[in-house]
Amino acid sequence: MKYYDYRNAPSPRKVRLFIAEKGIEISTIEVDLRALAQHKPEFIAKNPSGAVPMLELDDGTCLTESLAICHYLEQEFPQPNLMGIDAKEQALVLMWNDIQVFEGYLGIQEVLRNEHQAFKDRALGGPVPYTQIPALAERGRQRSEVFFDRLESRLAVSPFIASARFTYADIAGYVYLGFALRSLGQDPAATRPSIKRWSETIAARPAIKAAS
Repeated sequence: MKYYDYRNAPSPRKVRLFIAEKGIEISTIEVDLRALAQHKPEFIAKNPSGAVPMLELDDGTCLTESLAICHYLEQEFPQPNLMGIDAKEQALVLMWNDIQVFEGYLGIQEVLRNEHQAFKDRALGGPVPYTQIPALAERGRQRSEVFFDRLESRLAVSPFIASARFTYADIAGYVYLGFALRSLGQDPAATRPSIKRWSETIAARPAIKAAS
């Protein structure tokens, strides 16, 4: 297998942390997004979306999207379990994944893509140019505040996001917290003690330290 990564982007970081937590050795190829290497014809031939992460299997199959890649790795390398042991826990992991993507990550991304000059004419990922819409950046900030308030409420009553133990949902949430710090210019954990407690617990994990 080959894993196509970019260390500064949140989506491939989720997979990189997942791989580290699993203790899997996978050949990694760094795709320089700043140099637009993801738009080169040879990469587009493998992933028409022109994005990372991507996992290329030994038979040439190319898996994209972080959740799908992590699901595949969970099936191939079931221990330690990170996607849920039984039907209930699996559903909670998937539920909190969607909550975090749609209520958190996409709002943060709206700010980054529509406010920062580096993404001029690249307001959405992929090879098609999309114009920035400044109003979406303001909406994204509002969405982010609502999301982190919800996450604070959840972590006030649960040690981890999806259940009482560490799962993929915590990897995603930890990555989005770091993404928010960089994109919003402020730390959502600074005024949210439950998120702060949880994030410090995640940051202290050996695999997270090694792969961050």
